[in-house]
Amino acid sequence: MRVFRVAMLVGVMTVPVSLPAFAQMMPGFKLNEGKQLTEEEIARNKANEDAARAARAKIPDAKVSSDPWATVRTEPAAKAPKAKTSAK
Repeated sequence: MRVFRVAMLVGVMTVPVSLPAFAQMMPGFKLNEGKQLTEEEIARNKANEDAARAARAKIPDAKVSSDPWATVRTEPAAKAPKAKTSAK
């Protein structure tokens, strides 16, 4: 009877530890695998890609600095003076 209790206690204590390992072995979801697109869906996807490409082409290049402190600074930061070393 005592052996049975010890075995049950060990089993109950190891189940919560082993659950994450079992979760990794479960089969994953197969999203859109084996699904054939219709001609309408293919045309819609192509139109969406073309619209996205055209929208990205309209974005101007950033040429102006986006430094919010540019008007506050008067001079560039001073460089630290070089330390003198004595060679003997």
